[in-house]
Amino acid sequence: MLTLHTTLLYLHIALGAVALLLYWLPVIARKGSKLHINAGKVFYYLMLIVSGSGIVLSLLGLYDPVGIYTAGKHMTTEQIQRMLIWRIPVSQFLLLLSLLTWVTVRHAMGVLRAKSDRRMLRRWFYQGPVLLLFPTALYVAYQGITLGMPLLIIFAVVSFITASTISFYVYKAEIQPRGWIIEHFSSMVGSGIAVYTAFFAAGGRRMLAEILPGQWQLVSWLAAPVIGITAMILLTGYYKRRYKAL
Repeated sequence: MLTLHTTLLYLHIALGAVALLLYWLPVIARKGSKLHINAGKVFYYLMLIVSGSGIVLSLLGLYDPVGIYTAGKHMTTEQIQRMLIWRIPVSQFLLLLSLLTWVTVRHAMGVLRAKSDRRMLRRWFYQGPVLLLFPTALYVAYQGITLGMPLLIIFAVVSFITASTISFYVYKAEIQPRGWIIEHFSSMVGSGIAVYTAFFAAGGRRMLAEILPGQWQLVSWLAAPVIGITAMILLTGYYKRRYKAL
């Protein structure tokens, strides 16, 4: 199990680093251009692998946290218990974040394929991960409140709202003409928020530990959602006017 976890972790990190950079190519490319479409497809498949491996990594960490996170370390029973107090909630948070990433990036491509015919978006295999976000977000929120971890609470709320808005889009009676363009855009921004938050909350925290010690690291973790949501609000209005999807 440790070998599987280590292999997946290296794959997750390598492809995640590529996705961090590639994310901006379809953003800056002319919408509808060949570069925009091809870069978007590559980012989509990369993110499916990154988020899928993140889900498996989180589940492995929850299944055997002692075997995975204490391997090669000489720790007392007391040290292991202290480690588990924060390690398990962090794995739960990363599981939620990986599921959120999977859902948002898949929804971004799903609305492009479905356009105004949303029947394919209502199938069980498409809606399953979206519905799974609700109980997962509630449980992570409970853990965050119990342990006093604001990051868990914040992203539980973000995940719950995301699942709600996706479900509303899928099941509402009518959508505005070209409304799927706005849904595609907002979902892609959402996937970018998730992948950059995962970077700062996991690997990036080691890089920023000296600059932002202790609770100040929360600033770097929240930077991606704050900037991303602000950009989403501003640019959604622009694209609604541009594509007359009001």
